[in-house]
Amino acid sequence: MACLIVVLLLSADTKESCAETWTNLGGDRSIQAKMIGMWNNQVVLQLADGRSVNVPMDKLIAASRIQAGKIAEQLKEDRTRLTDEIKAAAAQAAAAAPDPLPVPPAAPAYQAPAPGMSPDQVLESVREQFQNGHLVVIYDALPPKYRKQLDDLVGLTLTKLDPNTLIAPLEQLHGLADLIVTRQNWILSQPRLHRDADANADLNATGELVEQFLLPAAGLVRAALVTDQAGLIEIQEMGFGNWLHQNDEIVSPFAAVLLEGFSSPGSQWAVVESDEETALLQEPGAAGASTTGAGDPYGSSYPGQNNASSIPTVAFQKVDGYWLPAGVAEGFEGWVQEQTAALEKYDDASMTLTDWLGGQFVSVPTVTRAPAAETRSDYPGSDYPGSDYPGSEGYDDQYGSPSSSESYESAGYPSTSSSYGPPDSPEMSSYGSTESYGTSERYGGAPAKELEPIAITPAMVGSILQSVGDYGSMFRPLEAAEDEASFHAAVDQLVGSIEGLVSLIP
Repeated sequence: MACLIVVLLLSADTKESCAETWTNLGGDRSIQAKMIGMWNNQVVLQLADGRSVNVPMDKLIAASRIQAGKIAEQLKEDRTRLTDEIKAAAAQAAAAAPDPLPVPPAAPAYQAPAPGMSPDQVLESVREQFQNGHLVVIYDALPPKYRKQLDDLVGLTLTKLDPNTLIAPLEQLHGLADLIVTRQNWILSQPRLHRDADANADLNATGELVEQFLLPAAGLVRAALVTDQAGLIEIQEMGFGNWLHQNDEIVSPFAAVLLEGFSSPGSQWAVVESDEETALLQEPGAAGASTTGAGDPYGSSYPGQNNASSIPTVAFQKVDGYWLPAGVAEGFEGWVQEQTAALEKYDDASMTLTDWLGGQFVSVPTVTRAPAAETRSDYPGSDYPGSDYPGSEGYDDQYGSPSSSESYESAGYPSTSSSYGPPDSPEMSSYGSTESYGTSERYGGAPAKELEPIAITPAMVGSILQSVGDYGSMFRPLEAAEDEASFHAAVDQLVGSIEGLVSLIP
């Protein structure tokens, strides 16, 4: 701040600095000097050697007195302007957020996958568009009939939901995002986020996480989240897909920033076996990989295991000209029928948030692990088969080496050789099964690798959303903070609760 004031002062001094001519009342003596002020009806002049002298106004000729009056008025205006600049700089330095709020640059232009693409081209197209922040690509990668079914399912869900149980937590979530965005200067100056106590020091790892993930995520929620019943009705009236496309321009810049900081370029997959309706993709360069499909390219290990000799493979099927992961192609329509039947059990506007998401109301930090896997089946729309499509939230892992089956199952999911649904869940037993595609007879004893779903379950999301109400009282001190110091004090009180919230994510 002090440096900024010095710069402003110097900039003022370096403006027009030519000396003026001043003549005494008798008109017989003149000097060259720079008027620097007026005090007690005396003109303060600065001579060429740097000395200052005071000359009474009544000792100057009329022309010099008029000149002094004009310069005095200009100096007054300059002082006012400089004072305002210093005050503005001080206010900006102490502001809770920049004004105007920064926004990410526009994302690259969106290009939807085309029906005539080969499966490897589809995979790369989805990955690229998702990386560019266009989350709508997951929707557009589905064949038209699947999109229509998904639109109908979302519309039915919104019809059955009691808006009062949904809007309140969404408003609170939006309020939290708004708080983060509009207090971002104070957040980033928090000493806990820097390598030492100096707020000008480099951000530590936590600070970088806040800057690269929390701020753009909050910006995305603040810009795109529907928080009122009119917004929900709009989605119903225009259709889910149209709404996604309409909001892509808003969502994509924030999503691109998020993915840029927390993802890496995907591998280039190649087709190793294919016919008119099915294909097997393999990651080139993997240990023991075969580009011809001859022999046994998979080795003796199951591809889902973390083994240096295992080869990542993905099975695809064609539906109406669109290549999809086999699990999605085989299970989508059955999944829609199951979720539709579950929704139709409810009267319109009678389904609560708990009914929808299947989560339990929890208090942070008492819950430190994800809810039991069985609760996932309660969510009409949970385990959506599109969530395991390449380019979804966990797509980095799906392009790299497969995770170990032990860690995969410990996350609450069955192994890739069985259904994607919860164990012993008849409702989901037909979805994502590898039995009908990628069998040992077809692929030499090694089933094709199913794309793994993300580890965050709908029940966990439900628990967090339903617990947002508890967080409102915790965040009120942050909202009420009027300066940086009081904001930091309020943040310190929240550290334990935030750590408890983070503990919900395995």
